[in-house]
Amino acid sequence: MKALVKTGKGPGLIEIRDLGIPKIPSPDWVLIKVRTAGICGTDLHIWHDQFAYWPPVVLGHEFAGEIVELGAKVRGWKVGDRVVAEPHSLACGECELCRRGQIQLCASKRSPGWGIDGAFAEYVTMPAFLLHAIPPEVPDKVAAIAEPMAIAIHQVLERGRVEFRDLVVVSGAGPIGILAAFLAKTAGAGTVIATGIGRSEEVRFPVCRKLGADYCLNAEAVNIVEAVRDLTGGRGADLVVEASGNPAAIAQAFHLVRTAGRISAIGISGSPAVSVPWDVAIQKVVDISFNMSSSATSWPKSLSTLGSFHAALADYVTAVVGLEEWEESFRRLEAERDVKTVFKL
Repeated sequence: MKALVKTGKGPGLIEIRDLGIPKIPSPDWVLIKVRTAGICGTDLHIWHDQFAYWPPVVLGHEFAGEIVELGAKVRGWKVGDRVVAEPHSLACGECELCRRGQIQLCASKRSPGWGIDGAFAEYVTMPAFLLHAIPPEVPDKVAAIAEPMAIAIHQVLERGRVEFRDLVVVSGAGPIGILAAFLAKTAGAGTVIATGIGRSEEVRFPVCRKLGADYCLNAEAVNIVEAVRDLTGGRGADLVVEASGNPAAIAQAFHLVRTAGRISAIGISGSPAVSVPWDVAIQKVVDISFNMSSSATSWPKSLSTLGSFHAALADYVTAVVGLEEWEESFRRLEAERDVKTVFKL
């Protein structure tokens, strides 16, 4: 089978290889024929040697596919079922975090795409307990975004707690930021403001507007703090979703949020430390939730959301390409010329 492999440690070192079809490693796992797989920012970070990984490893963890083989102990699934999967393989199931239902934080977890072989390949194996059925009305290219949708649901709705008529600011118009704006509006926010940079104007801002953002502001041309102050009569945002990871934007979030408001921290800065206006946060009594990955409870909500909004969310997938176009696709995403690129396998 054809697979996109990170072959060793260091920048670059990615190539398409011809590998054997993987064997089911345990009787409670399944073999899945991958239909579509989405490119995540994590894949780009691995390309640049900026994220943990264990090479050689097949990249990719956002995918949709069809079960082609069942392990001997698998129940409740059959060959031919269309599925997506939570990327929390090898979580131990025994530590405190696993027992509390937070398997995404288990230290033993080795997600497909960096810890074990992933879905930028014709076939992938997954534990059956991590599978979710794709609603029949959802096309494969939209089903491939179930994982980022689950992340956004967990981090914006479950932990950020969007409330009816809230004014929400989403800092960063990347793939997660755009889904954050969509979910905030869908959950009843009164006004959603998304921010980005100059190069967001061509592709990402138009998609963000289609999916529900009321305003898309270029932080390189507009004073975001003043704009939010004007739009709220000086009150500030009920919720700020910090999805950019930019140190300046992280610090700015504390000036955007209202007194007794909320910040949902999503973006990873890549820096060992980020300076923030701590006293402002104390004086405003701001609630801050730090986030990583998706929760078990966010996945059923993700599939339900895809089922209800699959037609609108088709605009979120701005490119469907073959695996051989991986490098150009990576570069286009870095340049913000696409929102979400999906490989068709």
